[in-house]
Amino acid sequence: MPEITVAIPIYNEEKNLEACINSVINQSFTDIQVLLVDDGSTDSSAELCRAFAKREPRIEVYHLENRGVSKARNYAITKAEGSYICFVDADDLIDKNMLEELYSCIKSHNADLSICGHQRVQMNNGKTRIVTHKCPEFNGPIKEFLTEIEAFLFAESVQGPCGKLYRMSLIKDNMIQFPHELDFGEDTVFVYRYLSFCKRVVSINKCLYCYMKRDNTTLSTLLREDKYQRYLYLYDLLEELLSSFQIPQRSNIIERWICLSAVDCVRELYDHRYGLAPGRRRSIMRNILLDDQVARCLSRQRTGTLHFRLICFFAHNRMFYILDLYFIVLSFTKSRMGLLYALLGKIYNSQLTKPTKDSFTTWVAHIF
Repeated sequence: MPEITVAIPIYNEEKNLEACINSVINQSFTDIQVLLVDDGSTDSSAELCRAFAKREPRIEVYHLENRGVSKARNYAITKAEGSYICFVDADDLIDKNMLEELYSCIKSHNADLSICGHQRVQMNNGKTRIVTHKCPEFNGPIKEFLTEIEAFLFAESVQGPCGKLYRMSLIKDNMIQFPHELDFGEDTVFVYRYLSFCKRVVSINKCLYCYMKRDNTTLSTLLREDKYQRYLYLYDLLEELLSSFQIPQRSNIIERWICLSAVDCVRELYDHRYGLAPGRRRSIMRNILLDDQVARCLSRQRTGTLHFRLICFFAHNRMFYILDLYFIVLSFTKSRMGLLYALLGKIYNSQLTKPTKDSFTTWVAHIF
C-alpha cells in the first residue's frame, strides 16, 4: 500500500497538466499513489491522463461527468489507498521535495496535519511576478496552533487544501468531505472541519507549493457581488472552530478578518478588467460596507495600517464618493502609494483633531 495518495482534480487543463503531473511523479518521495480525476474535460486532458497512466504504474485515472472540483476531490478520497493524502490542483506545480518534507514532519512529530508555505506565480502579458508566502514554523497541539492561527491566516496557509498532508484515517473516520453545494470557500470549509478533529499540527517555513496564476481573459465573468457574504459564512465557521477549543480573543480575530476581507472585496471592484460602471461599482461597495456585521466590525477597528484605518474611517462615516475616489487613485498610482498615505496620514493626524465628514471631505478633495 502506498504511504501517500496525491489527488489531482482535472478540468480542461491540457496546457498545464503535463508540467503538473511531472512535478508529482518526479518527487524525491516515491511511495505514492497518484489519482487523476478527470471532471468531464472537453479538451485533450483525458487523453493526456491516459497517456501518463500507460507509462507510470503509480497513476490511476478516473473519468467523471462534470460535477465540480469538490465532487472530484471527494471521489479521490474514496479511491485513496495511502496513509496520507495530498491535494494538488492541475494547473499548479510542487517542489520535488514537498512530499518528502511534509511526510518527514508529520511522521516524526506524530501530527495529523503538516503544512508548508507557497508561492504565487502571476503571469500576465509575458511578465512574471512571484509572491512568496512563508508560513510560520510550528510544532504543537491543535489548541496552541489555533491560538496562533492569525499568523497562518496572514500567510494564507490555512485557507486552502493544497500544500498540506492529511492523515487519511482522520478524514474517513469523521467523513470529512468538500461541500459540493458551495462554489466559493469550499476549500476553507474542508480545512476548518479537518482542524476540528486534529490533535497536533506541524508546519515548515519553506515554500514548496506553487500556485500558477496565468493570463485571465475572462475575469469579467467571475465577479461575485456576494463574495463578502461567503467570507462572513467562513468566518462564522472559524469562530465556531475557535470557540470549540476556547481560544481567547477570538472575537477580535474574527472582526479584524471580516474587515480585511470586506476591504479586499471592495478593492477588487477597481480591477479594470471587470469593466464596472462607476454607479454599479459604488452600489456594490455600499452593499458590502453597509452590511450590519461588516459595518459593526469596521466601527471597532483602532489598529492596523494607515491604509486600513483610512478605509475604516471613510466607511464608518459613509463617505462613499471619497472612498470611491480613494480606490480610483490607488489603482492608478500604485507606485506612489507611499506618498499618498503620507499626505493623507498627515492630514488625518495633524490637521483634523476631531475629524468630521465635512472637514475630511474638504481636505481630501483639496489633495486630489
